[in-house]
Amino acid sequence: MTILWNLIKYFFCYTWLILNFIKKLILNLIFLSLVIICSYYIYNIGFHNPINNLNKNKKHILEINVQYLTDDIIDNNIFYKLLNKIFNLPKQNSTFQVAQAILRAKTDKNINGIILNLNNCMVEDITVLDYIGKYLNNFKTSGKPIYAIGDIYNQNQYYLASFANTIVLEPHGFINLHGLSTNMFYFNSLLKKLKIKLNIFKIGEFKSAVEPMTRNNMSSSTKIVEKKLINNLWGNYLRTIMNNRKITLQNLFPNHKTYIQKLKNSKGNLALYALKNKLVDKISTRFDFENDMIKKFGWDSKNQTYNHINISEYINQNFKEKNKNNIAVIVIDGILNYGVKSTGIINQINQAYLDPNIKGVILKINSPGGSLIASEYIYNALIALKRVHKPVVISMGEVAASGGYFIATAGDYIISNKNTITGSIGIFSIVPTFNNTLKSLGIYSDGVSINNGLTESLYKELSLESKEINKATLQGGYEKFIYVISNARHKSIKDVKKLANGMIWIAKDAKKNGLVDAIGDFDSAVNKISKLTGIKNVSLEWLESDVDLFSYSLLDFLTFKINNNFITLKNFFPFLTNYYIQKIFFKNNSSLLMQQVNDPENIYAIYNLNIN
Repeated sequence: MTILWNLIKYFFCYTWLILNFIKKLILNLIFLSLVIICSYYIYNIGFHNPINNLNKNKKHILEINVQYLTDDIIDNNIFYKLLNKIFNLPKQNSTFQVAQAILRAKTDKNINGIILNLNNCMVEDITVLDYIGKYLNNFKTSGKPIYAIGDIYNQNQYYLASFANTIVLEPHGFINLHGLSTNMFYFNSLLKKLKIKLNIFKIGEFKSAVEPMTRNNMSSSTKIVEKKLINNLWGNYLRTIMNNRKITLQNLFPNHKTYIQKLKNSKGNLALYALKNKLVDKISTRFDFENDMIKKFGWDSKNQTYNHINISEYINQNFKEKNKNNIAVIVIDGILNYGVKSTGIINQINQAYLDPNIKGVILKINSPGGSLIASEYIYNALIALKRVHKPVVISMGEVAASGGYFIATAGDYIISNKNTITGSIGIFSIVPTFNNTLKSLGIYSDGVSINNGLTESLYKELSLESKEINKATLQGGYEKFIYVISNARHKSIKDVKKLANGMIWIAKDAKKNGLVDAIGDFDSAVNKISKLTGIKNVSLEWLESDVDLFSYSLLDFLTFKINNNFITLKNFFPFLTNYYIQKIFFKNNSSLLMQQVNDPENIYAIYNLNIN
C-alpha cells in the first residue's frame, strides 16, 4: 500500500513539474517572439529608415498625406513609431512641423515637388488649413509643382487642394461644395414631457446656448447673428479658392438653377462638371496618376511606386530637437475644465516661469470657453509670468471665445486669424431639478439638513435662497469678466458692455472693436514675440503637460478626445451640454458657430459653485 501511495505521489509530483516546465517554456517562447517582433519593427523603423536609402541622384517628391493636424509637436521617437505600426493609429502630424517641412523642401535639391494626397485628410480647422496653404503658396515660388489627388473632395480637402498647381480628380469622384449651415437639436418639449425643470440664470441677451433647452426652434435674433457669421466665414472661404484657382464665383459656387443646368450639360457626370468649371485640372485614375509621377520622378523598386518621401519621414529626417530654446509655446485646445486640464496648462506656464532660458511665451488658444474658475486660474498664472518680464503673445485659432477670450486678455498682444470667432462676453448657469420626474414615477426624496434653504439637490425644487445665490454669483462673475477686459484692452466699462452681452465677433469686427490687436497667424505671433523680447533668432520650445496618469479622475478616464471633438458621458444628457453633440454629429456644418462658443459645458457661469 505504501509503495502504491509513493508511486501516485511521485507521478503527480513529476507531472506538476512537467506542467510547470511547459508553462514556463510557452511563456518564454511568447516573450521571445515579442522581442523578435519588436526588434524587427525597431530595426525597420529606426535603423532601416527609407530616408537614408534614398538615391540622392534621383528626383523625389514630398508626399503630404496627413489625416489629422495638431497644434502640438509630434515626438516621432522609435517607441511612438512602434505603437503606430502595431496598433495602426490614425496619422497625426504637427501643423508647425508640416509647415516647416514645406519651407525646407522649397530649397531642398532632392525634393522636386509636392503631392497632397487628400483622400484621408480629416482636418476640419480652416485656420490650420489656411496656415499650411500659406506655405504651399510660398513653395510654388520655387517653380516646383504641387499636385493634389483625391476622389470625393469635401469642402476642407478642396480648400487645401486649391493651393496646388494641379488638382487631379478620379473619374468616379466629385467636389462636395455645399456652403455652411448650422443645425441644432431643441429639447424643450422633451424636457416638459420628462417633467425636468431647468433653473436658468443668464447675463447676456445673445448668450443663445440656453435656447435648445427653452425653445423648440431657433429664435429670430439668433438666426440673424448666425446668418451673418456663416456668410462672413463662407465669403472668406470662397475668396481664397477663387484667388488660388483664378476662377469666378459662377464657376466655383453658382446658384441652384445655373448649377443644375451646367450639370445637365455635363450629362450628370460630376467629375466632368468639375473639369469643365475649372474646379480641377485633370480627371485621372490613381493608377494613371502614379504612372505620370513615375515618368516625372522615377521608379522606386522597393516600394513599387514613384520616388517619394512621406511627410512624417521627411520631418523626422530634418528636424532634430534643439537644446537652448528661448520662446515657449503653450497650446490651449478644447473645453476649459477645472481639474486635470487646467492643472496641466498651469504646469506648462510654471515651466516657462522657472526656466531662465525662456524669455517669452506664445499662447495658442483654440477654445470656446468652459469653467470660469479654470479660466481665471490660467489667467492669473499668465499675469504672474508677465510680472517677471516674460511677455505673452496670444495666437487665436478656430475659436477663442468666452473663457478662451478671458484668458486671451492676459496677453501683451492678441493676434486673431481671419476666421477666428471670439468675444461671447457673457455668462450663464443651468441647474436642472428632477423632483417632478421622480414624482411621476412614484419616487420621493426627503430628509433633514442643517440649512434647508441652502441645500441644493437635483431631486428637490431649487430654493429661493439658492436662486438668489446663483444670481449674485452670476452677476459677480460677469462684472469681473467686464473689468478684466476693460483693464486689459484699455476701454471704459461702458464701452466693454456694448461689446459684451454674449455677442460674438469674427476677426475683422473684433479688430475694429479693439478686442484683438491684429489679424494674422502663428508666424505673426513669432514675429511679435521676437520684437517684444528683442530676440532676433527665435527658437521655440513646445511645452507639454507633466500631469501624470494618476492625476486623472474617473470622469477624465471616461472622456475621450477624437480629432479635437469630445465624447463624454454628458452626451447622454442633452440638457447639460450641446457642444459635444454638435461637434460629433454636425461637424460638417461649420464648426465655428455661435452655439459652440456659449460655454458648451454650461458651467462658465459657475463661479463659486461647480455642478459640472
